[in-house]
Amino acid sequence: MRHRIVFVPQVERRICHLQRTVRLDTIEMRNKWISELDELFDMATEIAKGKVSQQQVGDKMQIITPRERQMWAQVAANIGMVMGNLSKAYDERQIDKDLDTLERLLSEIKAQHDKEEATT
Repeated sequence: MRHRIVFVPQVERRICHLQRTVRLDTIEMRNKWISELDELFDMATEIAKGKVSQQQVGDKMQIITPRERQMWAQVAANIGMVMGNLSKAYDERQIDKDLDTLERLLSEIKAQHDKEEATT
């Protein structure tokens, strides 16, 4: 006598729940990262534009040089690039593909089980 595979529907429900959770968590994480990067971008831009004239190094205040402002402008540009990439292409699609593959495999297991039960 064969044991029935009763865990497949439970696993399918868990995968669906995981997909919803991953999608929501991904959006939440992406928004949090973009928000934090936005704050860093504003800070770097203010330094690059000269709105901030001194920075603290250890326990001393030092004047920010034109070369340092240029470096802060590059930092701001890189942060902007990261924000753009993050906002349009976090790897959510790959996660969805992987979960779809897992669902397909579970469907194949279920179909194989149903086929074996039909021949028994």
